[in-house]
Amino acid sequence: MENKIYYLPIETPNGIVNLEINHTMVNNDEADMSVTLSTTIKGTPVSYQTETTEKALILLAKNLPKNWHIKSCISCRYGHFCPVGNSDNELFCVTDFAPKEPRDLWQVTENEGERKSRSRTLFDCCDYYKAQSKDYFTYSDYYYEVTKCK
Repeated sequence: MENKIYYLPIETPNGIVNLEINHTMVNNDEADMSVTLSTTIKGTPVSYQTETTEKALILLAKNLPKNWHIKSCISCRYGHFCPVGNSDNELFCVTDFAPKEPRDLWQVTENEGERKSRSRTLFDCCDYYKAQSKDYFTYSDYYYEVTKCK
């Protein structure tokens, strides 16, 4: 079992709030993994348990108060998953070119040096952050999953 604390930037009408997230991962083997995210929002404890960190963050995003949005690599247009497999809580930052399809990400995720320099957690955020949109290709289900019910 692995337990970490992250500070997840959340954009609110009153500015950025950094939610303290307790991230617990139990990984018995590749087919048997469990992730739990726990935090407190406006005094109310919340917890989400799923198979991956991505799914737990999507659940959190869907249940945030109105006009609150996650502002981290998982929701950034430059945060892409690896087209041939990535580890849980990992994506790749691509600010220097605009991929048009998953194939465009192969070189930056297959080359060990590129992979290492671009690897981020889903909780990270930097000065290049731009929210995902339907008009910009990002190899991630986040935008679709969070907005499909709206």
